Amino acid sequence: MRVSRTTPSARRQLEEMSTWVVQVAIVAIFALVCGALAAAWMRGRLGIAAIALFTLAVVTWAAAFAAITAEFHGANEFATCDSDCTTAHYAWAIAFIAPPLLISLAALAMLVSRGSRLRARRAAAHENHG
Repeated sequence: MRVSRTTPSARRQLEEMSTWVVQVAIVAIFALVCGALAAAWMRGRLGIAAIALFTLAVVTWAAAFAAITAEFHGANEFATCDSDCTTAHYAWAIAFIAPPLLISLAALAMLVSRGSRLRARRAAAHENHG
């Protein structure tokens, strides 16, 4: 007879949705997007990249919200799937949770882009008058 060495708490965690997977995925997405925005800033395309990120995040969140409210393939069960969690549940969770973070990041990028343009205009105006 084989005896299980896992504790009851560990068994419950194995049977439920692993939130650490969702958290790691969101942090990874955030880091990749930060890198992409930094590359866009170095190329002078931060504003365009910020608008693209904002649009993508809003569309992704709206699609996830629509899928959750329409109960599309069990999308509304991502928070309560317990031992029945599938890859789709993790995808719905990430698609619903990550976009607000990315929208905030896009807004910050838009502010940085606008500030850079204002500084460049002031510097050009100062050179023309001085």
